[in-house]
Amino acid sequence: MQPGFMCLESGLTRSKNSINVAVKNFADFGISVCLFWAFGYAVMFGASLFGWLGQNSFFLAVDNNPKLAAFFLFQAMFCGTATTIVSGAVAERIKFGTYLAVACLTSGLIYPVFGHWAWNLKITGEAGGWLGQLGFVDLAGSTVVHSIGGWISLAVLLVIGPRVGRFLPDGTPQKIQGSNLPLSVLGTMLLWLGWLGFNGGSTLAFSDRVAAIMVHTILAGVAGMITATLYSWSRHRVPEVELLLNGSLGGLVSITASCDVVTTSGAVIIGIGGGMVTLISSSLLKRFRIDDAVDAVPVHLGGGIWGTLAVAIFGDVQLLDTGLSHGEQFLVQLLGVLVAGLWSFGITYPLLRFCHRLIPLRVSPEDEEMGLNVSEHRAKTEIYDLFQVMESQAQNKDLSLRVPVEPFTEVGQIAQRYNQVMEALEDAVNRTNAIVNTASDAILTFNPDGLKITNANPSSETIFGYPRQKILGQSLTALIDWNASSENADPLPRLLLEGRAELVGQRANGDGIPLEGTATKVCVGDHSFYTAIFRDISERKQAETALAEANREITLLNDRLQAENLRLGAELDITRRLQKMLLPKNRELDAVMGLEISGYMEPATEVGGDYYDVLCHDGGVKISIGDVTGHGLESGMLMLMVQTAVRTLLENDEVDARHFLNTLNRTIYGNIQRMDSDRHLTLALLDYRDGEIRLSGQHEETVIVRSSGEVERIDTIDLGFPIGLEANISEFIDEKVLKLSPGDVVVLYTDGITEAEDEQGQFYGIERLCEVVRHYLREPAEMIRRAAIEDLRRHIGRQRVYDDITLVVMKQK
Repeated sequence: MQPGFMCLESGLTRSKNSINVAVKNFADFGISVCLFWAFGYAVMFGASLFGWLGQNSFFLAVDNNPKLAAFFLFQAMFCGTATTIVSGAVAERIKFGTYLAVACLTSGLIYPVFGHWAWNLKITGEAGGWLGQLGFVDLAGSTVVHSIGGWISLAVLLVIGPRVGRFLPDGTPQKIQGSNLPLSVLGTMLLWLGWLGFNGGSTLAFSDRVAAIMVHTILAGVAGMITATLYSWSRHRVPEVELLLNGSLGGLVSITASCDVVTTSGAVIIGIGGGMVTLISSSLLKRFRIDDAVDAVPVHLGGGIWGTLAVAIFGDVQLLDTGLSHGEQFLVQLLGVLVAGLWSFGITYPLLRFCHRLIPLRVSPEDEEMGLNVSEHRAKTEIYDLFQVMESQAQNKDLSLRVPVEPFTEVGQIAQRYNQVMEALEDAVNRTNAIVNTASDAILTFNPDGLKITNANPSSETIFGYPRQKILGQSLTALIDWNASSENADPLPRLLLEGRAELVGQRANGDGIPLEGTATKVCVGDHSFYTAIFRDISERKQAETALAEANREITLLNDRLQAENLRLGAELDITRRLQKMLLPKNRELDAVMGLEISGYMEPATEVGGDYYDVLCHDGGVKISIGDVTGHGLESGMLMLMVQTAVRTLLENDEVDARHFLNTLNRTIYGNIQRMDSDRHLTLALLDYRDGEIRLSGQHEETVIVRSSGEVERIDTIDLGFPIGLEANISEFIDEKVLKLSPGDVVVLYTDGITEAEDEQGQFYGIERLCEVVRHYLREPAEMIRRAAIEDLRRHIGRQRVYDDITLVVMKQK
């Protein structure tokens, strides 16, 4: 029986408490046997003093009396069983010392005293205890053993309360899954085997009644199990293991009192009733928020009460041999049940409630969360070591910690894989930290609430002028002059929505500093934070100011030296303004479905004739980009003609690429002939619809940077012919179909970008443009376009721009 209870309870509780549960079952057995030998046997079976207490056989000596020795050992096992019932009910939260005190109270006082009232025999073989004299019958302890243990368990549970997390604030019970149900099944089987010895041996003789008693015991247990199985299947649609085990045990407890005096069919009915009473009692405990870890109270108290009363209902009056009728016997049995409850619960509850007010009887919430294996016994396990390292890493953010690895075990394999993951993560974090710490930009991390800065890299000290320790804990608003930066005083919308926003920083000495900033929201589990990057653009602003001043001086000089060209200059200026005015507006670009589009066009000092346009039509999008040869007014006018013609053709539903380009060419060719000019135009035409681009026309290479980082450069030399050189170009026009996946980026440009020179005469080049796009590939199209233009400006420096700069970036959503 004792190993059975240990296996059952250990399997139904969590592994972090399994050692504690096992040790309690072992320790209470030792305590109960010791106390039962010292004075429990004497109180229970000694010569009765007025039917209330025994008065001899203390420190029992069995040296020369083998029959007494056998009887003592048999009865000591009953005492141990009554005591250990409490262990499972109060598992996972009671202090070990508290449990030992309850075990002493049970086996040293409560059990032997009530046992004397019910089971004490006079030397003549007649009942000596006052309950026994009234005719109370309980063959193997439905009440004497099981109900006593159940009442004590209920009292302790009411004092120490439920486990943490067992019930929600509204009272809804939350299941705490056992750690090893096969072990619990084994424990139940061991209990069945022990029950055969208890019930069969309670006749105290190997008579012909023993076989029937064992059969009745088995059938009652089976009936209880089947009852619980049917209930579980009908209620939960699955046979829950715990219900099967406890249903069978409820049937066994119920038949324990009457297995020698009932018929076989009566035993089955009693077993069914025991299973039902166990299920009902379990529901009642949950309703009143009483947390019984293994349902010991429903099994032993509920089943014990039912089994004791069933003696009078199903027992054979002649076999009972009490001289009472069924009704009289029922009243005596009911009296025994009530007396057992008043005696055991009436002593245990007030005594423990008083002690609990002085000294807490249950462990602290921290120890309960840790598990009683460690907090009560310092019994560490591999899983505990693994969890300890994980907890330490979660609190200290120390990724260098490693879990001890025990080879050739499942937990050891998990620990080894976990260490490998930590090594990879630590390497990645170290690389990231190296990048952050060596970056020239200020990188700040801050919380959503109050924008409190939690981390800052070394460059933050240089840019803002504060020591790093002073930056930490400040609000981000203390480092940025938002009123000077924008009318919007809330920093996050600008940083999050505008991408790279130009701001005014606030240095420690009070000086303002021009900054370029961007922020990103990072979500980790159930919390989030922000990371912001700020770049000092003082030199760029100074260069822009100097460049603007130089351009103004050159303009004034030109105005003074070439007064005769004022009219022509005005015409060029008007053309430049028209060139920019006819570019698509942001609202048009935002209306495009499926694509993020960001375009840029900067006219040169002389008009270069670049243009791009984005037009929506019939659910699709037509994108065009062109570059007129030469500079000056003629080029600008030709550009305006082309842009007007493209819009006119699209308005007239001309979308076929071959017809479109040929019609456009004839129109432009005629105008060029009238102008008596050799100007012509390279033009690329893209039709986009549902992730597919149809590319035609001859222009610069079209660049596609896939979301994987792979770069594709599409040469358009075979897809068209320069506009304006031939009257009919339809035979030269071809089309290429491109499929876009989410995250792919398409880049269109004119030669003003790739042929832009630095001070040493080096071209910017298509390769450098591709690298910039790859670097910012994960960013929105607007940020990619800005990054490319800024990189181009750094390359050009103070050089004069002689050609228009046009760039269009499209990103598949």
